[in-house]
Amino acid sequence: MNKLHRMSAYGRRERGAVLIVGLIFMTLIMLIALSVMRSATLEERMASNARNRQLALEAAEAVVRDAETTLFAAAPFNPFDPTLFVAACTNGYCSVPVSGSTPRWQSINWSDAAVTKAFSSSALTLVNISASNQPKYIVEFIGQEGGQGQHICPRLLFKITARGLAADGSEVFVEDTYRHRPSTFLDGTCG
Repeated sequence: MNKLHRMSAYGRRERGAVLIVGLIFMTLIMLIALSVMRSATLEERMASNARNRQLALEAAEAVVRDAETTLFAAAPFNPFDPTLFVAACTNGYCSVPVSGSTPRWQSINWSDAAVTKAFSSSALTLVNISASNQPKYIVEFIGQEGGQGQHICPRLLFKITARGLAADGSEVFVEDTYRHRPSTFLDGTCG
């Protein structure tokens, strides 16, 4: 009897140890599951942020391409009128800031339609972006190169800076340098 009593006491202690080991394993499994869930949530956020940044980049590039194909065929580019490129960026035409000062794209109010330009046609506006978040751009007159006095107009250099926004507020800026040779200047020189 004494031997039987010792075996049942040993079995009771053993059952308690199994319970504790089982609880430890359950806790470890729960911690692993929480870690996997947290990792999946983080990866989903990263993918969403990358997608929104890509949409903002595509919007900025679209408005730059539109500017390159439509902007340089008419005034103030052809005939060229350098007086329209001012520090106030009226109608999106900006003068280059003084060396060492804040770049124009950082100092202007991008939501102000009086200092920025948008797509050349309302048919080009982007569908998934609100009207206030449509991509916009400015054009800065950088300078000129070449030319032969009164005969051939010099090539003019412009910097187009575009700002694209995604639905979540992701913001991307794209800069493009464009070289243009007008047929004449406003004062009739060259050409």
